[in-house]
Amino acid sequence: MIQGTLDRLHFGDLLQWLQMGGVSGRLTLRDARGERRLDFNKGRVCYASSTVPKERLATWLATRSLVPVEELRRILAASMLRRAFFTDLLIAEGGVKKEGLRASLTELAETITSRILISHQMEFTFEPDHPVLDILGVSLDVEPSHLLLGAARRSDEDEGIDDDEGSYDLAFSGEAFESLFWKLTRDGITGDDLVDGERMSELHDLVRDIVSTLSQWLAASPGLVPSPSGQIEGLAASALSGEPVCLFGLPHAAWNQMVLACTLHSGNSRGPLTLGALEKIAGALDLWEDMTSSEYLRRPDAGRLDDFIGRGVATWSRAAAAAAPHLGVDPETATLAAHLTAVPTDLVLWVVTTLPVPHHGLRKTLLVELSRRVGSRLAHLADFPSVFREVLDPRKPTALGVCLHLGRECLPSISTWPVTIPDDGECMLEIASASALALAADAAREIAAEADIEIIAAG
Repeated sequence: MIQGTLDRLHFGDLLQWLQMGGVSGRLTLRDARGERRLDFNKGRVCYASSTVPKERLATWLATRSLVPVEELRRILAASMLRRAFFTDLLIAEGGVKKEGLRASLTELAETITSRILISHQMEFTFEPDHPVLDILGVSLDVEPSHLLLGAARRSDEDEGIDDDEGSYDLAFSGEAFESLFWKLTRDGITGDDLVDGERMSELHDLVRDIVSTLSQWLAASPGLVPSPSGQIEGLAASALSGEPVCLFGLPHAAWNQMVLACTLHSGNSRGPLTLGALEKIAGALDLWEDMTSSEYLRRPDAGRLDDFIGRGVATWSRAAAAAAPHLGVDPETATLAAHLTAVPTDLVLWVVTTLPVPHHGLRKTLLVELSRRVGSRLAHLADFPSVFREVLDPRKPTALGVCLHLGRECLPSISTWPVTIPDDGECMLEIASASALALAADAAREIAAEADIEIIAAG
């Protein structure tokens, strides 16, 4: 493997070296916005791809009118659920000709290259043993020098790079992991509960295993998450009944449908903002069978954890929705946000129950930190609307974040649930007056109490 940074090596020189060497493998370039990949076969570019939303093949094709947008969305969603080649399905189900697809792929490769050329800081790795031809449905055959010429031409037409703060990268190794572990121990191990060197070493190895598990899974995920088996069985039964599927109380299903709805943007659409709008899109896609039969999206039931998350999401959604009108937020947006925000916490809790952390303070800090990082990364991959990304990674207060915060205050085991505003609660006064916040909090508490009574009665 070859790796480095483009601040020390010009991208054009790197491409020329790969071309002259006649090498095969994958060149991956990373920055805060995502990954861009160029696959090589004997020194020639045979494929290009990107995790940056506007540089993804489906979004690119939506601007080229090769396939109607709704059909394109359905094919993309099906490829994600089936883990099938998107290009193969485009040809088999979308009626796209290989020649037209190759032309669009070449244009996309030029655009990706132009974006790399104007990026400020990028890390790169080249994997010479990557089986590029074995994982491609449709391949290119472009000389890197020609790609650079096309990229230079397109750079004059390029809209530029969006101002995007990016997301946390979970590919921790070496110094990056040590930095994370130091932060966790600083925040999670207090003077009242010090640990000796041997125990610290054990905790270090355990946290590394947890982070590695999440990191490896995220690296292979397009944003979709595994759902508890019980939730999938309930979803399958609802779909078989022929009635419209209700996503309330099914946070993982809501998350995955949100991913399918957001991975392709067309026009000014940025994805659904309410649970009702999401259910409408999910019904139009009608891929319930693919979703419920996908083994990689199924995880074993976790008993108490699944019950805890299910009840908590129901109460949190209702409480946040009750607070919403007092803060100028659509109650259905608050409901959807509660469902989405709970999912990263559930994923981390599930891993932590498999690899339990014996130190309470460190376990609590690990849950908070990793939930935030996982949520940020997954939402970035799926390109969720910014209103949801801002509560999954709360770097500033928002009205929706305050709704969720007030709903969270009503939940049992409050420290388990994710924080949706910056640490200082006084920041809520930047969003609403004290009287409006008091009314919102009262409404949330009243609804949460009613929800608790319903849960006990159903119990």
